[in-house]
Amino acid sequence: MEISHFNIGIMHSLIGKNDGVSIVIDQTVRSMVSDLSVRLGNIFFLAAHTSPRFNAETDEIFWHKNEIHKAIIRYFSQEAPEWLDNMIHENALRVKDIIAEFVRKYSIDLLIAHNTSYPFNFITAVGLGYYFEENRKNGIVWPKILVWWHDSYFEREQFGNPNPVIRKYLKYLPGTYVDGIVFINKAQVELARRLFKTYNSHVEDTFFRDRAVLIPNTCSINWNWKEYDWNSPVSVRPPLDNYNQSFLKDIGVTEITESSNFTLDDTLFLLQHTRIVPRKKIEIAIDFSFELEKRFLQDSQRKCIILLVSGHSGDEQFKYKEFLTDYFLIKKEAYPRSNVFMIFGEDRILSHRDIIVDKKYYNFYEIPSIIASLGGIGTYFSEVEGFGNNLLEMMSAGIPVLINRYDVYKTDIEPYGFDLPYIDDAMLTVDLVEKAYSIINDPVERNAMVKHNLTILDNELGHKIIAKKLEPLIINMFTKSLR
Repeated sequence: MEISHFNIGIMHSLIGKNDGVSIVIDQTVRSMVSDLSVRLGNIFFLAAHTSPRFNAETDEIFWHKNEIHKAIIRYFSQEAPEWLDNMIHENALRVKDIIAEFVRKYSIDLLIAHNTSYPFNFITAVGLGYYFEENRKNGIVWPKILVWWHDSYFEREQFGNPNPVIRKYLKYLPGTYVDGIVFINKAQVELARRLFKTYNSHVEDTFFRDRAVLIPNTCSINWNWKEYDWNSPVSVRPPLDNYNQSFLKDIGVTEITESSNFTLDDTLFLLQHTRIVPRKKIEIAIDFSFELEKRFLQDSQRKCIILLVSGHSGDEQFKYKEFLTDYFLIKKEAYPRSNVFMIFGEDRILSHRDIIVDKKYYNFYEIPSIIASLGGIGTYFSEVEGFGNNLLEMMSAGIPVLINRYDVYKTDIEPYGFDLPYIDDAMLTVDLVEKAYSIINDPVERNAMVKHNLTILDNELGHKIIAKKLEPLIINMFTKSLR
């Protein structure tokens, strides 16, 4: 079967942005084009918002933060108002019609829907389910529908008690009707099996044998790391290009260091390369920043420590950024002579480079390379992750990363053998601070750690994995029946 001739549609709330799902979508597109010979012109996008690209259709109905989805999240586990059922149904019908027109307009053979098992994409999931059901009722078996499972309502405690109205529609999140599923971690496979049993799916065994696959998050290493001298007595760092030379000035670091009488050599950068949502546990990174400063002071070293949070805020309907700002101010009041500073970079960091009215914007994906070139380290104290896209990004840029061993890390990432200093249960330890202090002060130790992690990434988690696992799944979806 020639997958290269397919017209492929890709659906999500956001496409081409700096969230984890957008990252996977772009990685998948690159892999299909380079490794499966799919023409870029044969790939079409349906979303609420996309970065500038050809073949893209947008509609606000898919926006995970529109008023419809806000209401669904608000009442998910509360008593449902009378209007909720009708609102879900009417808007899902609208989504169904938009999907049908998208498929017709571009003659879609394979429709890939991302994250339709998560409540923030509730209307999209239900509308897709309506579309599939209507097609099958009319004897239409084209296009095939593949869902990419990044997250789900039953992986999050806040969605553990859905009300009767919500429960009525959960059969569509992601639904046992689909033609195939891609999972990103091992635990999701068992969760999906449980879901199929709940709905008495008679095709469970053959589905999970022929129509399901686990594709972990992958990454690319975008610098010539193999050409460097890793036995060097100075730390190996990726090069910084001309566009990014102004980054520190534009995000306010230069003003901070100059006003505090620090040089760049006296400044240590910590990168929190994630969105600003509660499960990322960014308050632990704040605590760590102050503890690390105290460790330097023990050796009579005065350091300026910059904690840069590179991702955007506002997702998942929590005022978490406000909480972090208040939490940081409380820490500063406790240590009034501290030279720890926190910067939220979202006002200058986008999913692409841009200059708008003389204001320069920087590419989210390049931030780890900038921080690595400055000798910084990463913080990744997440409590829950689907896999760890941003963790891989930091390691691929040559950054040593400090982590909290979240569940999926233990089962899916740790077995690869990465060298990542860690804590458990989000409890900061003296040992972690000491290990970080050692890495920062010993270029030989830092180089050994970074090279070790790059080697594993290169061998085990390159983008070619996507095509290798995706191709047989797609072929099975089109050629093997379920019994």
